[in-house]
Amino acid sequence: MSLALILAGAALVAIALFNHVPQLGPPPVARPSTRVTAPSRPRPRLVHARLTETGRATLTTLGGSILIVAFFLALSGL
Repeated sequence: MSLALILAGAALVAIALFNHVPQLGPPPVARPSTRVTAPSRPRPRLVHARLTETGRATLTTLGGSILIVAFFLALSGL
């Protein structure tokens, strides 16, 4: 339980700090070539999160609170 909370809290804080979120999208368009290649599968990439200052503060607060709760749950043995 505490490990899941640590991962969730760290993800929220990372989004707030770096202002980027992962997105699954089509691969980048390559130069046209004469070879025929198989279509590639979508790749994860980072895109701008477009967070306002209030949104960043909210995500930081929630993520930090979740990390504190996870810390005390880990101390209690849950």
